[in-house]
Amino acid sequence: MLGRNVMSGKSYYLKGSYNVICDRCGVEYKAGELQKEWNGLMTCSNCWEIRQPQDFVRGVADIQAVPWSRSEPEDSFIPFCTPNSITAIADFAKAGCAIAQFIHPLFDPTITE
Repeated sequence: MLGRNVMSGKSYYLKGSYNVICDRCGVEYKAGELQKEWNGLMTCSNCWEIRQPQDFVRGVADIQAVPWSRSEPEDSFIPFCTPNSITAIADFAKAGCAIAQFIHPLFDPTITE
């Protein structure tokens, strides 16, 4: 506390310097006794603080996109012919399976046991 006159509480003359007030504690000092903080405040040595190291931490980019992709293929249907679908009876025949004028014996409605 070199430049402060603690006993009298009054400012004193120091050639080439001037009186300033600490932005944090409000005590009067000579200009050479204050330091500028990272946030622009002029503070005395008792009030001066370093910048929080966590202010310099930067996040790591988390790229979640897949490296390559393609669209889903269209559905493919395999024709499946049953005894019902190969008969030539209306509403039962299936296109591509029905045989003209054919009624499967297992599906023939005229046969009764």
